[in-house]
This record gives sequence, C-alpha cells and structure tokens, in this order.
Amino acid sequence: MTSPPRNHRTTLRARRLTVGLLVAAMAQTTLGAVQPAAATDPAGAGSCQRPAHSFVPTRAVLPSLGRTVGVIQVPRTRDNAVGAGPLTQRGKWLMAMDPHTRPGGGHGTVILSGHTWPDGSALGNAMLANLQVGDRVSMLGRRGQRACYRITERTSFPANRVPSRTVFRSRGPERLVIVSCSGVRTGPGHWTRRTVWYAAPVAPAPPRPSSSAPPPPPSNSTGTTSSGSTGLLGGLLGGLFGGG
Repeated sequence: MTSPPRNHRTTLRARRLTVGLLVAAMAQTTLGAVQPAAATDPAGAGSCQRPAHSFVPTRAVLPSLGRTVGVIQVPRTRDNAVGAGPLTQRGKWLMAMDPHTRPGGGHGTVILSGHTWPDGSALGNAMLANLQVGDRVSMLGRRGQRACYRITERTSFPANRVPSRTVFRSRGPERLVIVSCSGVRTGPGHWTRRTVWYAAPVAPAPPRPSSSAPPPPPSNSTGTTSSGSTGLLGGLLGGLFGGG
C-alpha cells in the first residue's frame, strides 16, 4: 500500500492538533465555570458541623450577598455598650464582633454588626437588601474552624427600643445576632431604627442511640451486680451582658 502524500499527512496532523487544542480549551472552560461556584459558599450542607470548641472568627461568608467579608474583634465601650467597626472605606465592609461570646461555644449570643452608609455602599446596606430568613451565614476561623448558621428571623426596632436583654443574651442556646442601622438617617452616625437578624446554628442531628442492649454487668461472688458510671459535666460560660 502506498503512503499518502506528505502534504496530506501534514494536513491530518494539523487537524488532530486543532481537535486536541479545542478539547483542552473546553475542559479548562468547564473547570473555570465550576470552581467559582464552589468557592462562593464553602459552608455547603456537607461541611456544616457543630464545632468542637469555640473559636475567634476572621471571616464571614454571606452567600446571599455573594461575599466573604473580614471579621474584627471590637471591645465594649466604657459604658458596656457593644462597639462598632471603623468608619473607613475598609471598615464599611468589615463585620464587627463583640468578643464576649464566640461561635461554637454552645450558648449565648454571638453579636455582630455592620455599618450602613447613606450612599448605600456599605455592608449594612447590602444586608438590608439581600439577607433574608432562610439564608446562611458561616463564620470561619484562622485554623480552618467553621460555624454555620441559618437566619430564622429578621425584625426592626426603633433605635432606642432594642430589647438588649433578650437580643444580646448571655445564656440559653447559642445563636448569632447581626445588627445594622436602618430607617432614616437623621445625622452622622444616627439612624431611626435598628434591623436585627437572628440565626440558629446549622448542625447535623445527633446520632441515634444503638438499638442493641448493652451486655449485663458481671456478677460478683455474693450474687449481686457491680456497676459504675462516670458522668461528664461540660459547659462554657459566656460573658455577662449589661443592659446598654
């Protein structure tokens, strides 16, 4: 059998090379389309587990906003009021956290806040427009810790009537509370209302107890049974909140 002419072989090689480049480009495009979707919500259903210990978060994932924002610790004021983040271009997209109660502690309120700006360009503005009941919020730590929450309630109070002792409680089941100024701006730093989001931890259901009965304890020489049990008492004591 005679071999095809040289120019025909060259054409075949060029076609094969073109097909290979097209396949590689299609694969790269597919990977590029999938990766950002996974990165925008690292706290998917399979990764939301109750943290083993409390931790200091450094980032907050807000899928409904399409953003991951920095979290900073802001100390209380002298009169024990919750502090706020800096009024700067960087600060307007930071989430301020009260350091008294941490995510994963098991009880009390993890208090967060975000600034609202009159030009609509801050974190608080984005939350007012997009953060609704059912949305998730995830707190991420520097060492890979993660605590996931789901918004269960959104409500608004007059600025001077926020029920501090019930919103910012130190006891009871753990929950996340986010506060932002809302309503009408009456002056620098002064708004007529406060919008509050309540969020409950997202965690898998605890494992069911085994249906098989444990083996009976061994009998001693007197015919009575001997058994022992060790109780484990655990708990974390959160910070005490003032009425501020």
